[in-house]
Amino acid sequence: MTWWASKIASALAGTAPPADPLGPVDQDPDSVREAACRLVESRATCAPPKPPDIQPSNLRAPAGVLGAFLWLLLIAVVLALVYVIVRYFIDRQSSAQDGGQEDDADPDDDALIGTVVIDRSREPLGWREEAGRHRAAGRYRDALRCRYRALVGDLARLGLLDEIPGRTTGEERRQLRSSAPNAVPFFREGADLFDDAWYGPLAVGASHDDRFQQIERDVLATAASMPHRLPRSYEAGRV
Repeated sequence: MTWWASKIASALAGTAPPADPLGPVDQDPDSVREAACRLVESRATCAPPKPPDIQPSNLRAPAGVLGAFLWLLLIAVVLALVYVIVRYFIDRQSSAQDGGQEDDADPDDDALIGTVVIDRSREPLGWREEAGRHRAAGRYRDALRCRYRALVGDLARLGLLDEIPGRTTGEERRQLRSSAPNAVPFFREGADLFDDAWYGPLAVGASHDDRFQQIERDVLATAASMPHRLPRSYEAGRV
């Protein structure tokens, strides 16, 4: 009778089954399985390498690269903005310098031929009389404006400038450069004084009015007339 048969018979007979012929063992099943695995398989199969530990520093690496890229992008934007601002002010300064040297541009082709425009609505004498009234009242800025208009009127009657209300001092300087180059240095000073007084921040006083009267005399003393230019009266909206 086999062991299983005796065990079944004992169970049916109500008696305890015979003891296990091999008896209990104290070995760890996992250790036994590990030993058997080493006999039939490679070490890599029985003891696969553990996955590497993911450190917090490894997780921060991509974020660090992204942060560096964003910083570089911000620096590039700031540098581009600074470049644009610097170029803007350089171009603006160059334009201002070109405007200040406007009288050095090409001469007016019509400055030495044809006709000269004269504004007959008020003669230079009338402008100077008004300038005297403004000076007496302490309105030196208005007096300087009237003296400049009188000077332009005198030059127009000499055939050297077109007396057209609303013209800029740069246009008049450019034209005078062709017709009376010897008078240009004095006229330029007078035009600059007028521009600073009328359009700029210059606080005009009696000394400025005195200086402009001297400039008038210097301009007219050095500007030779051109009587061959035919006078043509100015009409509003037509020249």
